[in-house]
Amino acid sequence: MNAPIMRGKIYLMGAGTGDPHLLTTEAVRLLREAEVVLHDEQVSSEILDLVPASAQVRNLDKLCEHAGFSQEKTNALLIDSAREGRLVVRLKSGGHFVAEQVAEEMIALAQADVDFEVIPGVRTAMAVAAGQNSSG
Repeated sequence: MNAPIMRGKIYLMGAGTGDPHLLTTEAVRLLREAEVVLHDEQVSSEILDLVPASAQVRNLDKLCEHAGFSQEKTNALLIDSAREGRLVVRLKSGGHFVAEQVAEEMIALAQADVDFEVIPGVRTAMAVAAGQNSSG
């Protein structure tokens, strides 16, 4: 049996290669229950299709194109959403989900005393071994 999904928590999730069939069962379950999803531009539409229509979905790359939107504002958006009691998924595209690149967000969340969990995606090497296209 799966553990209950916590509200007021942020899930930092890797989107893997972009193939939703390669997401873990837990990742799919979280996406289907998400209330807020903040994602990179490269996250596939097939994965975003798992998110309920009622969820607030924001492309952070497009927001960053607007003058003045920064990593600090991304962190604040994550923290504020979690403090409102929402289930938040920070979805990073396959090649962007490495420790160094999510470290800044993890540090900000820890400093704000916001509950978070890292849900890694399927690595490209595993996808290739499974016979999947590794571009994405």
